[in-house]
Amino acid sequence: MLLVGVVGEGAARGAMLRRLACLGVRRVEAAADLAWDADRPAIVAVDGGEAGSFDCAALPQLVIGACGAASSVATADVWATAAGADSLFASRLVPFERNLRTGQRAPRRQAAVLVGPDPAWPGQAARLIERLQAAAGAAALRIDHVGSTSVAGLPAKDVVDIQIVVDSLASARGVADAARRAGFVRPQGAWFGEDRFGRHYPEEVAVDADPGRPANVNVRPADAPVWRDVLRLRDWLRAHEAERDAYLALKRSLAGRPDNHVDRYGTDKMPWIRAALARAAEAGA
Repeated sequence: MLLVGVVGEGAARGAMLRRLACLGVRRVEAAADLAWDADRPAIVAVDGGEAGSFDCAALPQLVIGACGAASSVATADVWATAAGADSLFASRLVPFERNLRTGQRAPRRQAAVLVGPDPAWPGQAARLIERLQAAAGAAALRIDHVGSTSVAGLPAKDVVDIQIVVDSLASARGVADAARRAGFVRPQGAWFGEDRFGRHYPEEVAVDADPGRPANVNVRPADAPVWRDVLRLRDWLRAHEAERDAYLALKRSLAGRPDNHVDRYGTDKMPWIRAALARAAEAGA
């Protein structure tokens, strides 16, 4: 089941809900009345009221803004007119529901392509974090927007990175599973995070089922140092323009290679990242 919220001015919101209903989307007044079932093939639209009033505790995986004003853009993941509902339904809602139900990650570009910086990234991350917090509950000790999209002014791949810290690897598995309720799926494989000394620590990962918002969620135990290094690097880049510029130069060089697969791109950044973390530690950051 894919649960979406529809917010916006009354007439526009009503038109959007009616159009979605015509396309086969079930409409409900309150998500709290639903028995959420990830394996059930359905798209359910919830009337979220005026923009800004949607209750994210209802765990919508996507919020649609109906003809919203620019001042309300942070409230929704996507804005559309009722006439645009057909395209939104076909290009995003249907594949999102299918991916979520079958546990498949959304297709993603395999080459490292830098874009931005996009001022919308922090708001998009905040909405994902709110959903993940509601899905994970008390098991999430903290959730942060990390990676290049969390550093203002830094071009990046258009992938939002989220880090969740939990008390143990067993909790990490539970939270990665629970992330399905927030619109994410667990990819197959064993996953590890690397600290500033090059040591690897097991973790769990969830990725986007939504084809419209690429995102990675790394779920890390509190006793592994990786999560602290990730935050230290983010804060170091935010605070030091010269470091940010040097990192960008490296990223552009790696992304500009003929062989710029995202896996190699990520691996080849690590020597610079380890050195930057050493500089941050020496500076007491």
